[in-house]
Amino acid sequence: MDSVAVLADAKVVAKVDAPGKRYVVEAAIPLASLGLAINDGLTLRGDFGATHGDKSGNDTLLRTHWNNQATGLVNDEVFELRMEPANWGEIVFQP
Repeated sequence: MDSVAVLADAKVVAKVDAPGKRYVVEAAIPLASLGLAINDGLTLRGDFGATHGDKSGNDTLLRTHWNNQATGLVNDEVFELRMEPANWGEIVFQP
């Protein structure tokens, strides 16, 4: 991991559906903020995910990722930050 940065121009909204016991997270991240110049058909490999905390918000109970299904390990920040390229998926940009 080269760096971690807060992107002030990123917009993230979480919508909770308590009766359905689920939520939806929408993220709008200006790709220029990531240093990406997009062209039609650009394909990158990567993954993104979320950590789920306990009711107090003090401890991580679960990690889930879009593509990496080997995410059963929790409470170990060293491994939570470890890059797993073999478990990444393809992200294809289209107009």
